[in-house]
Parts: sequence; C-alpha cells; structure tokens
Amino acid sequence: MTIRTAIIGIGPSTPGKGGAHSISYLHAASYGATADFELVGACSRTRKNVDDFMAEFPGCQGYQDYQRMLSELRPEMVSVCAFAPDREAMVNAALDCGAKGIIIEKPFALTLVAAERMIARAESCGARLFVNHQRRYGRPFEAFRDAVTRIGELLSVDAVQPFGNILDFGTHVIDIALFALGKERRIDNLFAAVDWHDAREWQGTRAESRSLATVYFHDGVRLTFEAGLNPIVKHPLLRLNGSQGFAELHMEPAADVPNVYRAKLIGSADIVSLDSTENIHHSEDPVLYMKRAVADIRQAMTEHTETRIDASEAFRGMQIMMGLYQSAKEQITVTFS
Repeated sequence: MTIRTAIIGIGPSTPGKGGAHSISYLHAASYGATADFELVGACSRTRKNVDDFMAEFPGCQGYQDYQRMLSELRPEMVSVCAFAPDREAMVNAALDCGAKGIIIEKPFALTLVAAERMIARAESCGARLFVNHQRRYGRPFEAFRDAVTRIGELLSVDAVQPFGNILDFGTHVIDIALFALGKERRIDNLFAAVDWHDAREWQGTRAESRSLATVYFHDGVRLTFEAGLNPIVKHPLLRLNGSQGFAELHMEPAADVPNVYRAKLIGSADIVSLDSTENIHHSEDPVLYMKRAVADIRQAMTEHTETRIDASEAFRGMQIMMGLYQSAKEQITVTFS
C-alpha cells in the first residue's frame, strides 16, 4: 500500500530549517525514510520557498495554492505545517479532498472549540487526525514515563521552561508531562497567571513573556508549570516527585549523568540515567523522533491501531493551555468536567 502524501506550509530553507523553523523539511525527510509513503506535493505561498524545497525533494510537485494542490493530487495523507490560525481551514480542505490521515503541527488549534470541530469532522469523514508531538518516541521521554511506577506514590510533577511562549515549546513540555501521567489521569481544575507586559507576535499569535499554572488531576496529583525568562534556573525541565524517588528531564545532561534523563528509582542506590545520545530534541539523527512517529502513523493507517500522537491526546494538552489563558484572563479557577 502506497500512501500518497502532501505538505501544506513549507517555510524558508534558511539555517535551522526542520527544527527551529520550517518543520516541513522534517516531515518530508521522515516520509522519505519510511516505507509505503510517497511525497507527491508541497505548498507555500512564497515561490522561493517552493523552489528551494523542490531542489531538496525533487520527486514531488510544488504549489503556491494548497486548495489547488489538494484537488489535483488527492493525497491520502496531509501534513499541515502552516501557522496555527490557518490550520482548521486546511484540515477541512484536506478532508474535503479525501485525505484519510492528517498530521498537524502544534498547537493544532487556538481554541478548544476549533480543536473539537476538527476532531469531530475527521471522525465523520472516517479519517485519522494526528498532532506532531514526536518527542513521545524518544528514549528519554519513554524512560521518564516508565519511571512513574518506579518512584513510589506519585505526588506531583514540576515543569520549568526557561523561556516564554506556551504555544511553542510549552506545548511539548505539557505533552511530555501528560505522556508520563498517562491517559487515565483526568484533569480536574487549574489556576494560572500570565504576564503580557512584554508580549510579542509569533506565527500569527501573541506570545506571553511569563506564565505560571497549577493543574490538579482527579487523583490528587498536581502539575505545576512555569515558563518565562526568569524561572528557577537550577530546576530541570521536568521532574516527577514520588514518595520514594524522582525522575528528571534536563535541557542538557546534568554533571553526574550522560543523558538528559536522570532518576532515583526504587531498588537502586545510585542515580540512574540512559546510555544514549537521544536528547530533548533528537539524537545525531535530527529526524529520528519524527521517523518513529511516521512509522507509527503508517501502522495506524494500515492496521487501524492507535498512536501516541492521536489528536485526542493532544486535546488534553490543549485543555491545559487554553485553561491557563482563561484562568489568567478571568482570574478564576477553571474546572473540567
């Protein structure tokens, strides 16, 4: 089975492409490295972006109009890499043209209502919706998740992002915490504050300078999330606090371990880590986590299985992010049913 694939939103080919920006290059490389996928088209409103992309991926057709691309090529799989304000219209256009799988960059929506509409529309069309939280396929994040059952009773999770903008890297930080906590833990309520005094424009949205939230789950576990330029600088990116141990993820390996994962587990007298070069972003292979995600999507498309990045999972992260903004704006505790 060949899954014909197209990408909406290419971005420039300047240094940092595929990581810091122009994530479409990461999508294209992952499709090219995964059996059964054929990249047939890619689109940008900017002609130079199209030309540069075609030079690197010459086997697909370049477009400047995504609706024309979708109607002419009728791809089975579509990557939506354009900025968040345009994503819902692009998802709907892909579904209208018969796409059976869509992977959306994060955040996949800017409101919970829009996210719910996209999920419902995909279900009504018999299509699968995925959100690119590819870090769920990295060894440090799997080890962090597995540590939940090896540190005694889980008490809390702390997340400290050393820069602002929840809608950018914050989506990953919150998703990693939810990946570790598991689907069975339901979000009960949250309370938050946001500092907008030095806000900036970012990809069609407004990025806050600092934020702070406390999220409570139905079983009493608490997640605290802080993002901004002046957080607790000694704190790891994420930390699981258990009654008999802990687990951490750092932006860079701590001095006493070789990997970004660091833990004290039941039954071990020493601090443990991973013998792996996989880190917060990838490994020596910058496409590694995305390739694993695309391979999981291939299985889901052919065998009708779940993936780690189904849109329903990303929706939980959306609840926290949108609830954070609502709580700060209205100065209330936001409760989830």
